[in-house]
Amino acid sequence: MKNDRRQRGVTTASALLGLLGVSVLAGAGVVYQYGAVTVYVEEKKPGGERVRLWVPGVLAPVALKLVPDEELRLPPEARRWMPALRAASEELERVEDFTLVDVQDGREHVRIEKRDGALVIDVVSEDETVHVSVPLRVVVSVARELESASPQG
Repeated sequence: MKNDRRQRGVTTASALLGLLGVSVLAGAGVVYQYGAVTVYVEEKKPGGERVRLWVPGVLAPVALKLVPDEELRLPPEARRWMPALRAASEELERVEDFTLVDVQDGREHVRIEKRDGALVIDVVSEDETVHVSVPLRVVVSVARELESASPQG
């Protein structure tokens, strides 16, 4: 009788540990699938600030799900562009990597490109360096969420 209880306890504990392991792996898979939003800013002066930010991309669409639709409604001028933003971001996700913008003057260089599934913005000037990378999957998800929260018309 005691032996049966011990075996059931081990089986139950093993099942719970297995379920926990599967949950952690599934969660890690979702985080990996959405990628990370990265921001790096460096001031080019003595003692200048450096900011490095890494945020799991999955947080953006999840956060938008928690905001009431009435708070996400866009003004009419912005609302009319949401279908185009959604369609453009979906198409960008499908195409090969390429440079959208590459502008350089004497003191600044701005480059925006689609690279490895992300929209990457790099700005280098005399004063600072800025790097922002946003996974296109996040852009698509946010665009869909904003479009669905905005009434048509």
